[in-house]
Amino acid sequence: AMVHVMDVVNAERPPGSAPLSVQIGVHSGSAIAGIIGHRKYQYDLVGDAVNTAARMCGMSAPGRVCLSKATFKHVRGQFDLTERPPLNVKGKGKMVTYFLGGRTAPSASPS
Repeated sequence: AMVHVMDVVNAERPPGSAPLSVQIGVHSGSAIAGIIGHRKYQYDLVGDAVNTAARMCGMSAPGRVCLSKATFKHVRGQFDLTERPPLNVKGKGKMVTYFLGGRTAPSASPS
């Protein structure tokens, strides 16, 4: 969906303006979320899954969504996924990651 949003925004941008380009990282796992602070409140999200998602983002590419193997297991069969060579991830070691493509075509149901 985010790649589609970038395409729509870029199609409607004024001529000569810089295109919108973001890179996204997704990981699945446990996290803790809450509001912290006394004078100024701030919503925060912490945990290993959050840190790993940030690493996936850093290993992504402009206009692409990078998934960890944990997320791959949740979405395989639903999206076109491209496996990338193992990458050295800070604090994690070698990890296999995937680039997310479009949704896969729905399978034909038997008549």
